[in-house]
Amino acid sequence: MLTRIQALAAAASLVALPALATETLIFATASPPQGPISTVIFDGWAERINADGEGVVEIDVRHGFTMASPGNFYDRVKDGVVPISWGLLVTVGGRFPLTGMANLPYLTDDAETASVAFWRLYEEGYLDDEYHDIVPLFLTVFPHSGVHLSAPIPSLDSLHNARVIVGGLTNSMTLQLLDGVPLSINPADAYEAIQRGTADGRFVPWTAFPPFRMDEITSYHIEAPIGSSVGMAFINREIWEDLPEAAREIIMRHSGEEQSRLLGRFFDEQNAGIRAGIAAREGHEIVSPSPEQSAAWQERLAPVTAAWVERTPGGEAMLERFIELLAE
Repeated sequence: MLTRIQALAAAASLVALPALATETLIFATASPPQGPISTVIFDGWAERINADGEGVVEIDVRHGFTMASPGNFYDRVKDGVVPISWGLLVTVGGRFPLTGMANLPYLTDDAETASVAFWRLYEEGYLDDEYHDIVPLFLTVFPHSGVHLSAPIPSLDSLHNARVIVGGLTNSMTLQLLDGVPLSINPADAYEAIQRGTADGRFVPWTAFPPFRMDEITSYHIEAPIGSSVGMAFINREIWEDLPEAAREIIMRHSGEEQSRLLGRFFDEQNAGIRAGIAAREGHEIVSPSPEQSAAWQERLAPVTAAWVERTPGGEAMLERFIELLAE
């Protein structure tokens, strides 16, 4: 039995122990606050973690472009300015050549399947060489991008020198082989560039329409499976490794493959709904290459995949494995 002095000392030591502090992590989404991905996906993800991690970890969501933007989101996380952010890795010039596989034409069908396959590819270690500074939390391979222009072009035999905002080498090569003129402009500045006539359009999926108000500046929409891109939420690696194990477990319980699947399914549904809304609006025209034109496009774009494989060490094996995972 404890003596009175021992009991008092034990009680005092318990009182002196500091309460474990909640780990608060800012998530700078680099996305407009009104966009569905912000209100449904990002806010929902944070709410689930915060409910599960009360007293352990909290995600503090900050929408908009103040803390991070589509042009600097990666550097903000890499440099530790913000712990977590989100963005299209194709916009980080030259940093993610392996991830750029998702930009290849005629590769994927739907976002949900592609997102799960890509996450499994990451878990198998194929992308480790690119993620020294960050830890992916969840990702999506977007639905196919379309060429959305401010005015019609004469035919779909080519893009007739239309000046199109794209991201990354692969997408640029795709546009060039279709006789388009690729432009590298920050996504946050795309609206003004098209509005002023500096650019004729943008290479994006339908899901980019609500957050970037693409329906206000484009009216001619070309659909073809000529490329996609990867969006990713990720955390600074040093910050991640310094987190308590309990905090990491809680975060990953709501991240990873299932969150990637959820995001892919969300974008498939968003893509279909936004497309239907645009199709029903007066003044908008949606077109696709004919079967003959589509076959010609696919033949013209074959060098895009060949060039990616040639310039990307390990690219051929990774592409083969990705195709296997898509089939699974």
